[in-house]
Amino acid sequence: MGRLLSRGAVRRRMTDESGTGVVTALMITIIVFTLGATWTSVAVHQVQSSSHERRREQALNAAEAGINYAFSQLSGDAGWAGTSGPVPLGDATGEFEVSWTPVDPSDPDDLDRYIVAKGYAPAKASDQRAARQLEQQVTLVPTDGFSFALFASPGGVAGQNNSTITGDVYSAGNLDLSNSAKYFGDVVALGNITSSNNSTVGGDVQAGGNVTLDNSATTVQGNLLAGGNVTMTGTVLGDVQAGGSISGGTVEGTVAPNSPPSPPPTLSQPTFTWDPANYSPTPSSWSSASAFTSYWNSNLSGFSGHHRITGGSGGGNTITLDKKWTMTGDVTIVTDGPIVLSRDIANGTSGNVNLTVISLTSTDPAVSLTNNLSMPSSIRILIYAPNARVDFSQLKDFHGVVYADGINLSQQFTLSYAAPDVPGFSWDASSAVHFDIEVRTFREVPFSE
Repeated sequence: MGRLLSRGAVRRRMTDESGTGVVTALMITIIVFTLGATWTSVAVHQVQSSSHERRREQALNAAEAGINYAFSQLSGDAGWAGTSGPVPLGDATGEFEVSWTPVDPSDPDDLDRYIVAKGYAPAKASDQRAARQLEQQVTLVPTDGFSFALFASPGGVAGQNNSTITGDVYSAGNLDLSNSAKYFGDVVALGNITSSNNSTVGGDVQAGGNVTLDNSATTVQGNLLAGGNVTMTGTVLGDVQAGGSISGGTVEGTVAPNSPPSPPPTLSQPTFTWDPANYSPTPSSWSSASAFTSYWNSNLSGFSGHHRITGGSGGGNTITLDKKWTMTGDVTIVTDGPIVLSRDIANGTSGNVNLTVISLTSTDPAVSLTNNLSMPSSIRILIYAPNARVDFSQLKDFHGVVYADGINLSQQFTLSYAAPDVPGFSWDASSAVHFDIEVRTFREVPFSE
């Protein structure tokens, strides 16, 4: 039988505090650990939230960079195709992708663009990425005048010995630089570009096809881009990038074979519209080439004015200016038929004058410059033949631009670019190469791709 405790013993046990310190310490420890776990959870959540917000901000910055990148590309090429994949930012904090659609897909000349830029941080492929999407509508406003010294479309440019061009050159077909050619500007061709002995290009070379730089004395002072192969014995001072192989020659920059560059822009001729109201004094109208030529012959010592010649587009309606003559003001000749210029032209004024020669015929050659035709630099010439070829034979030296279906250059051909300021021409998405960006609507849309 158990032993009964005395009242004093019970009292002592009830008032004995030994062991309560352990319990208290244990409770405090539990509370501290509970609070610590809570604080840790809160801290981790705050860190995660902070990291997520930082990534969202970086993704927004990447999307904004994509919009700016689209502005830069579209300002020089209305047909730019957008990015082909994620483009990393320079500081490696994110990536962007950009696409665009025309506002009116049914209108091939529509210059309104709807840009979509998607930004990712740290990268599109990251499981922890943040994504933001911006959408921007813009209008492209052509700012072009005649920006090329030589422009051939849809044909090409064929050169002969010792051509010298100061200005940019564009060819929708092939471009032959010929022997000892000197092109002080950028050279662009949708087809192949071929140079011969001792040629020099003072700017960049860009071809949709192959590029051949023949002879060790041939030099490209800028970069060289080719959609096909590059074969050279010459020197490129910049970088070389090709969709195919790169062989031979000397490259002072980087070399990137089998790395297709962006293709050259596909450009067409500007559009010309004859409107007598654009000219002062009032233009003269002639029913045939012979009627105009008769008037020109009677005014060789002082010829000026604006002249529209009809009467047919064939060779039977050819204008032939085969005597020396003097310009005493601006001259515009717009004819349905071919035109031949074969003798020197003088400037009888104390300032600059414009000579505009426009042939609308589809008969080759639309414009021919033969013999040793020369004119002073104070005569700025525009030759425009959108439907047929322009031919140059023997020595030519002038300032201005040539825009034609195709261009054949002669030996000793020299052209210095001088932008003409003449009425009647307009540029659209397929003919312009420079655009201002007019900003329209802008928004951010939810995005979680």
